[in-house]
Order: sequence, then C-alpha cells, then structure tokens
Amino acid sequence: MKEKKLPQSRFFNLCVLAALFVVSAGAAVALFATAIPSRLAVDTALPAAGPTPTPTPANVLYDQYDNFSIEKTPNIPSQDAETALNFFDSQAADDFIVPAGQTWQVTEVDVLGEYDSNGPAASFHVFFYENGAGNLPGLLLASRLENPYTGSNDFVITLTEPVTLAEGSYWVSVQARQDITQAGFWLWHNRSVQANAGAAWQNPGNGFGTGCVAWIRRVTCALLQQTAPDQVFRLIGTSAAATPTPTLTPTPSPSTTPTATVTPTTTPTATATLSVTPTPTATATVTPTSTPSATPRPTPTPRRAPTPRPRPSPAPRP
Repeated sequence: MKEKKLPQSRFFNLCVLAALFVVSAGAAVALFATAIPSRLAVDTALPAAGPTPTPTPANVLYDQYDNFSIEKTPNIPSQDAETALNFFDSQAADDFIVPAGQTWQVTEVDVLGEYDSNGPAASFHVFFYENGAGNLPGLLLASRLENPYTGSNDFVITLTEPVTLAEGSYWVSVQARQDITQAGFWLWHNRSVQANAGAAWQNPGNGFGTGCVAWIRRVTCALLQQTAPDQVFRLIGTSAAATPTPTLTPTPSPSTTPTATVTPTTTPTATATLSVTPTPTATATVTPTSTPSATPRPTPTPRRAPTPRPRPSPAPRP
C-alpha cells in the first residue's frame, strides 16, 4: 500500500525545539516563552487511507475508534513532561455517556496516537471528570496515574484500578508520561466526526503560546488551527444493569411504617363507640314494666255447682 507522510501540524517547529535541547534549560524557557508555536511536524508514516484500526475487543463500553482525521493538524499534544519543561504539560479530553440504568466499571482505555520522535512513553495517566459548565471537563472524579500500556500507535492502556461510573455524562483524558528531551512529544489522534460535545484541551503553563491555559473546546483555541472535533478512543470494561434499583428499595419501607402507627389510633375510637352502646341498660328498665302486667293471673271463673235434678217421688204402695 502506498504510504504518505501526515502533513505538518500547527504548534511549533521541531527544528527549533531540537536546537533548544542543546542549550540550557533557562535559555529554553526564555525562547519558548516568546515563540509562537505554529508548526509541529509529525513525521509518522501512515497508509494513504489513514491509520488501520485495531480489531474491536470484547466488553466494549464506548467506542469512538473510527473516522481518523487526515487533515493538516491530525493530532494534539497530551503529555506530562519532565519538571524542567512543565510549561509544556497539556491535556486533551473527550466526553461520553453512561446510559440510564447502567453502572460501568472501566478497566482499559484504548487510544490512537503518534510519537513525533522515537518515544516511547514511560506510562500513561488517565483522568475521569464530571461534565462541567459549558459541557467541558468539570470536577475530577478519578485519576489513574502511570498505567502500563502496550502498542506504539494503537495504545492499549490497562488501568491500575477499575473506575466505577453510574449513569451520566463524563470526560476522559489520556496523558502520556514522557520526557520531551529524551523521547519527544506524544500526540493523541483527532477524530473527524463529533459525538456528544467536541473535544477539550488545555495547556496550563502556556508552553505552546496559545493562551488556552484552561479547558476550552479544542477547535475554538484559535492558534491550534484545528477543525476535527473529537478524539479517537475506546473504553473497555463491564456493565451492570439496574444498579439504581436497590437504592430506591428502602424508600417504600418508611412509608409503610407510619401507616402501621395510624392503625392503632383508629382502633380505640371504635372501642369507645361500643362502650356507649349499653342500650341493654334501657331495655332492662322496660323489662320490669312489663313484668307487673303479666303478674295478675286471671281469676278462674267459679264453676257453678250442677243443679240437682229432682228425683221422682216413689209412688205410694197400695
């Protein structure tokens, strides 16, 4: 397959950088502070059609490992440099969504990236952020520093400890731990199609002279001159469904408890009503009234003695 070199990026001239490495650190700081980083050459040879994607692994939680940028500025620095060159420390980040009703355990992050020189990175830092104001990285939720990795173009980064995320919107930032004087720069490859919000970038020490010292939408950082909106990455791990349900289960229990408390209150009310019902007391009063009426028994009518029938007188004997 015919190969071509990626066009030059728009940060600063590596030839100037190489010259700086042979001068003192103080002189390097002074020169970089006044230079406008405009042409970072990336000589990574890639096929004409762009990078060849790695096979999709199992347990993929989120996947943006496609639509690789082939524009003039196809990648962005995201690196933790040595202390003497801390002003070059930079971070790129991209967002993703954990669907409703799911909880993810992220164990691996895969990214497409390039070395501007020979490399390699000593390790990779991975950070997870909440979605903040303006749909940019907000509160830092988890950091996994100095994670081991494999690969030199397709970087497979294994987290030192899984990161658990409930449903919601998040940002992931991948940063190479790499000394510039020994191994050059590491750059995270851009993605030409946007998913969710566009990728973000920051260079707190302003070593690249862009003025983008806090999180900003990468394509709006004017001196970067980039148009590809996202980063190429993939999240690997496990997903558990319906995790929020157990949290809601205890809520009905307290609702039932007060109902049981009200029930005894109603019971005594009914008992009081029954105690007033001694209507039999009135009935007892009436009962003696009817008793005297029944007491006088009817006087039996005296039987008339039968009238003696006259006996015939005996006839006189002659």
